[in-house]
Amino acid sequence: SDRSALALSGLLPPVPEPTATQTARALRLLRARPTPLEKYVYLMTLLGTDVHLFYRLVTENVVECMPLIYTPVVGEACQKFGRLMPSAPPGRGIYISIEDKGRVREVLENWHTKDVRVIVVTDGERILGLGDLGVWGMGISVGKLLLYSACGGVHPNNCLPITLDVGCNTPSIRDDPEYGGLRRARVRGAEYDDFIDEFMLATRTVFSPAPLVQFEDFANANAARLLSKYRDDFCTFNDDIQGTAAVALAGILAALNLPNIPSNLADHTFLFHGAGSAGIGIANLITASLLSNPSPPPSPEAARRHCWFLDSKGLLHASRPSRTITHEKAPYAHADPPAALENDPSSDPLLAAVRALRPTVLIGVSTVPGSFSAEIIATMAEINERPVICALSNPTSKAECTAEAAYRGTAGRAVFVSGSPFEPVTLNGRTHVTGQGNNAYCFPGIGLGVILSGATTISERVFLEAARALAGMTSPAALERGGVYPPLAEIREISAEIAAAVWRQAEKEGVAKRPAKGVEEIRELMYGR
Repeated sequence: SDRSALALSGLLPPVPEPTATQTARALRLLRARPTPLEKYVYLMTLLGTDVHLFYRLVTENVVECMPLIYTPVVGEACQKFGRLMPSAPPGRGIYISIEDKGRVREVLENWHTKDVRVIVVTDGERILGLGDLGVWGMGISVGKLLLYSACGGVHPNNCLPITLDVGCNTPSIRDDPEYGGLRRARVRGAEYDDFIDEFMLATRTVFSPAPLVQFEDFANANAARLLSKYRDDFCTFNDDIQGTAAVALAGILAALNLPNIPSNLADHTFLFHGAGSAGIGIANLITASLLSNPSPPPSPEAARRHCWFLDSKGLLHASRPSRTITHEKAPYAHADPPAALENDPSSDPLLAAVRALRPTVLIGVSTVPGSFSAEIIATMAEINERPVICALSNPTSKAECTAEAAYRGTAGRAVFVSGSPFEPVTLNGRTHVTGQGNNAYCFPGIGLGVILSGATTISERVFLEAARALAGMTSPAALERGGVYPPLAEIREISAEIAAAVWRQAEKEGVAKRPAKGVEEIRELMYGR
């Protein structure tokens, strides 16, 4: 009857094909593609032709598909986005240029539905660790929202990827004949800020209810200040700052359950290599976790002193010239840096900082590949029975060290966490499974909880509760293998648990429009259940 109503009789084989058969064929065709980028193109083509089959394929094979639609392959896809556009159907998102200033609302009204619940927006200036890709950064907005649906159960029709085109400062991209963005340098200052203001106001004028707006891959100069500007008046968060922080803290909290690692967060010292928005976000959440300790909580200054930063100017401390200390870094510019730092003979400032501060946890957010040298890793092993080494920079080519370097350099004693996936490492007959601190562990569940609760704003405490929920799902068996996160194959269950925690927190803060539901009820509300 459906075929007759749609005038399809005779245009299809007489026996309807089961979804399971279609999914198996799609998986076979995916695996037949020879390179990861060609697999990405296949998946984007499938998304454009059969959205429900795409999500069935991804959700049933999430461990295999996630690296293809998210990091690391999405980085290469963004770098070549103009060449891949013929395989990415129109209508996959909205491009708003600075030349649309004054008519942003009109542009948003061209979207096919007003029932948008979540927007991922980028201006393309800092795509992963790859720099300014301009409008080719649309691939990251698309990729994030694919995970909102596949991992978090947010309906695809409620998702909108947006790229704001304010120019591009990478000449090789801007001058590429296949580049579709404005061929001009980036707009800065008041004109940029007014444009973002107009965009934010337009999102809640055009779409009802007002959607969650996730900022993605804005440069350090804008990321933190835009978050600070809008977070109290809009339902918004920055995944590079807050999502990364929640996942990183979850891995650290889970690691505290391992033998030979101090179980109290207050007994740890954290050294960050890189002091951008991601690192500051992690430190802020670690501080929030320390301050939430009721027995008794430390002062904010004492809590922050657990976190030290090394940036391009050296160790961050109060005696440095003020011009080298931004507003975001200032709370971590501690007085009285270790005297041993001045006398260290090493020409490597990171190695000197490790020797002087004796950190229990080393966190890389620098995008400087290989910066965790063999000597630094060995020194961490000398200081700690079980050093926690986090090479969080994305994509894989930007990681501060590899899993193999971390495990071999510590005789297998390290707890290693990475931002992008690494293969397991077998050493002395034991296989070590890397804990990938994939933001997909948190942001889809956070978004789902925010959407279902109707939360009007998102507090920092929401990310702390998300981190605790994720850490609580890491089993002793996973920890024994070296993983500090639950299996990625359980991502939808993880998202439901995080959504429940977020909803409870939103209700507690009085910003939820609906009473909190439990995990079972949330599962029933997820797309693709």
